[in-house]
Amino acid sequence: MSLVRLVYASRSRLVEADRRAELARILETARRHNAERHLTGFLMATPGGFAQIIEGETGNVAETYGRIMVDPRHGDLRLLAQDTVAQPQFAGWAMAFAEHNETTQFIFGLYGVSPEAEIFEQPLDVLLDLAGELASARA
Repeated sequence: MSLVRLVYASRSRLVEADRRAELARILETARRHNAERHLTGFLMATPGGFAQIIEGETGNVAETYGRIMVDPRHGDLRLLAQDTVAQPQFAGWAMAFAEHNETTQFIFGLYGVSPEAEIFEQPLDVLLDLAGELASARA
């Protein structure tokens, strides 16, 4: 079995009034879908964007990304990486989640994510390091 890690970033098209409910729906669906398909990953969200890491068998990751590509909640989708990996970085999490808020603001800021420099503008290495740091803070 070939294990891959896919990383993408996108602009958020969520409307502020419905943002909390939409994020909850995204997480519920992703966690159920990922658990069924043995996928793991990490979703990071800011008011203006998303960055996500998805790990698993090649076909399941590709099918999941295909659904994300047509999801109207994402704009300007950028595929940053799709690489074979030896083991998942986020094993045990069907979909970990961190949102830029008052609790995580410091960590996001350490990696240059701010209202002036949105998450979808960050390069791959910054997003991978940020996800690792946020995952460590959650553990």
